[in-house]
Amino acid sequence: MNDFKHLNLFEIRNLAIEELVKYYCELRKYEYNCGKKLNFIDLRKKLHFIIILILKIDQILSKEKISIISDLHDKNSDKPKIYACTHIGGNDIQRTFQVIKKPAYLMLGDPGILYRKFIYMGLKLNGVIPLETSDKEDRKIAFNRAIELLQNGGNLLIYPEGAWNVSPNLLVMKIFNGTVRMAQETGAEIVPIAVEQYDNNFLFNIGKNYTISKENPKSIKELTDELRDKLVSLKWDIISTQPILKREEINDNYLQTFQKEIVDRCNYGYGFSLADAIRESYHDKNVISEDEVFNFLNTLDIDKHNAFLMRDKIEFVKRLKNN
Repeated sequence: MNDFKHLNLFEIRNLAIEELVKYYCELRKYEYNCGKKLNFIDLRKKLHFIIILILKIDQILSKEKISIISDLHDKNSDKPKIYACTHIGGNDIQRTFQVIKKPAYLMLGDPGILYRKFIYMGLKLNGVIPLETSDKEDRKIAFNRAIELLQNGGNLLIYPEGAWNVSPNLLVMKIFNGTVRMAQETGAEIVPIAVEQYDNNFLFNIGKNYTISKENPKSIKELTDELRDKLVSLKWDIISTQPILKREEINDNYLQTFQKEIVDRCNYGYGFSLADAIRESYHDKNVISEDEVFNFLNTLDIDKHNAFLMRDKIEFVKRLKNN
């Protein structure tokens, strides 16, 4: 880390995006290993009214509405909070900040092209903890920065699913365990939040604050599953407010249409894709996907002795669709 070279603004602007991502990742490691602390937590709290004003203007320009179907959390609690929210893409981060109203740093995975966007300047003003999800050391630093934030009275907004939920079959995808680990280590309250978007209307459902003591005998996996259950219940309450969709109204291309809508509303030139959402989501090692099951066929030389394998794959896929 001693050989890290700081670049000036002109040099940074001339970096290719891949080089820029690597530079900021290495900068975070350098600053952390040099003992640099999070700065201006209290100042950002005082300037939070500016963030709220900017977000309100953004909401008006986007012609979006916010509806809260229920809010059970204790707004007056003086404990640091981890706002754990489901992730649907689009402007859900901006609208979530408006709903929680309190100052909170954002845990942001794989900023990528956002480093070059004006919105990233706004995130820095607000407070942001960026990380490269594929870099083990950077993930650890981000976790420790979040702990530092909470121990110094700051709040955190985190999306435990790690990516947009592009699965129409899961109300909430499996989630990473960082949220409950942070809460247990710091005593911060978790505030579970579910969000859905219908046209230009964002619907939020906010659950009760809760804490996890260090003496809690449950495993991290059990605690993580409990948080996911809370998020699922909150999400289900939102969906229950909507008209029932009949089976005959679902077309054969529903999955592609569903995923395309999510990607399209997130396509502000940020460079995020469906593949990115799938890659960054939690992958349970005990669950094998269809693609993984049949992956061997990609390298198989088909002849008359093994052609039946392709037939079995086709039949398997048909059964999946029928079910």
